[in-house]
Amino acid sequence: MPQRVKAARIVLFLLAGFLIIAALAALAEADAAQNTVERYSEVPGLMPSALHAAQQEAVVQTSVARTGMAWGVVYAVLALVLAARFGKGGNALRIGTIVYGAWLCVVSIFALALTADVAPTATVIGNVAELAAGILLIVLMVQREGIAWFSRVRS
Repeated sequence: MPQRVKAARIVLFLLAGFLIIAALAALAEADAAQNTVERYSEVPGLMPSALHAAQQEAVVQTSVARTGMAWGVVYAVLALVLAARFGKGGNALRIGTIVYGAWLCVVSIFALALTADVAPTATVIGNVAELAAGILLIVLMVQREGIAWFSRVRS
């Protein structure tokens, strides 16, 4: 297996692990925000409008984190499946990896644009990592070494 194909495989394995860790971190961060709001809701003299705004923000963070966690697990499983098939896969696997990389880029750009101001920090970092991994996968798969490896004759 050529070095750049190995690098793409390693990127997929690392991305899968990172997505799962980032999903759990985002969920923990959103849970911490919810606990903070619950703790301050018992403080007398707090402005009701400020408390309501904090509660709304915590609810949004929690829902964004849960959605991000679910999709992160789906993308992690897909990355693991693609990486595991690199040894035996054909050109369709190479094209699938390119499409996966492009999809990661599109999704992470939209997620950053739509939720960067309300999402937990771990979600934002995860989206930036997805964008970088997607670009890297595309670059590594369109080079000659990758084309030759996935187009080889198998016995």
